[in-house]
Amino acid sequence: MHRCKAPEILRSEAYFRVRRRWAFFNSLLNPHPKPLIHFLTALLICCTLCLCACDIEKRPLEFPFDHGPHFNSVNEWWYFTGEVITAQGKTLGFEFTIFKRLISAEKGFAYLGHLAVSDPDTKQHAFVEKTTSPPVTGIEEGKTEIIVKNFSCQFAEASGFHIKAETDSLAIDAVLVPESALLPHGEDGLITMGDGRSSYYYSFTSLATIGTLTVNNTEYTIASGRTWMDHQWGNYTVLGMKWDWFSLRLDDGSSLMLFQFRDIFDKPTLKNWTYQAAAGSVLYGADFSAQAARRYKEEKGRSIYPVDWTIEVPGLDAKFQVSPLFDEQSLYDVMTPDYWEGLCSVAGIMEGKAVHGAAYVELTGYEKILQAGSADSTLPQISDGISQAGSGYQE
Repeated sequence: MHRCKAPEILRSEAYFRVRRRWAFFNSLLNPHPKPLIHFLTALLICCTLCLCACDIEKRPLEFPFDHGPHFNSVNEWWYFTGEVITAQGKTLGFEFTIFKRLISAEKGFAYLGHLAVSDPDTKQHAFVEKTTSPPVTGIEEGKTEIIVKNFSCQFAEASGFHIKAETDSLAIDAVLVPESALLPHGEDGLITMGDGRSSYYYSFTSLATIGTLTVNNTEYTIASGRTWMDHQWGNYTVLGMKWDWFSLRLDDGSSLMLFQFRDIFDKPTLKNWTYQAAAGSVLYGADFSAQAARRYKEEKGRSIYPVDWTIEVPGLDAKFQVSPLFDEQSLYDVMTPDYWEGLCSVAGIMEGKAVHGAAYVELTGYEKILQAGSADSTLPQISDGISQAGSGYQE
């Protein structure tokens, strides 16, 4: 196996002190850094990593091994976003994520769990996160069972995925069974990230979902639902990267993933999309446009997010309107970079036919380098937020 030896600065204790303080799990030491200091330190670390770190070794995807963790990657995550209908007929959206991050060769990996629930009826969005510092025992490379404190993700060919998380305010216990074939992105399961390095990336775009979802001590039985699963890993940089990700699940059974990176001026620099037809055929492309009609300013966080997207994909002869079911669906003051992860509706035209569906959208890199409450006159059409905005619960 090819290994890259990091320069002396990347193996020094001084570097690891900076990295521990400001990298992916920086808030373990300083949960409320001043935004400007946070940005400048993150930018310095990103530049260093971009110059010095190695890309991950390329090979064909191999299952079930690749459903499990990869110890040769710096970053890795298992992402589940779904829209479910409860036994009472209530619609809820959820995000369940386990992040893995290499802290150092000596210390190993840290793990972080996020669980968020969106309630369109009440316009409430609640989220929790749990952290596990290295060393973490009981997790084996290639083993399709990741158990980190009270977050777990397991996979079996016969039964699909089982995800579970238990916290004081939110909980999920769900079984997710694939309804469509595994979808590798970038044709061979590799895409290029914003820093030019590679990421392995595949999805299950439609997982039939049953189980339970608990919000503030109220347990809902999930009668039906569809969940999108993403798994990515590689030696790419997270800090300083800006991206917009769209997962569209259309009512005809087809799905569309679109991913674009942005530069420091928020201009798109790198794009790709993957379309999976209901019958299973797959198309790949890189040409699409995504324009937002307005911007939403968080009430409690520091970010200003574009929303109400118009997405055009010439290669599919398609145009979609992607709109949040409500604006306040962001995660802020967390140990990852702040981000918006929201349940949306989809309506549009594809090959001359009307289409509808649901989507989850992820937006990163929109945190403003301003003190809370500062105005930003360069961004017009900013929403003032929603008075019924949900709470974020950190435990």
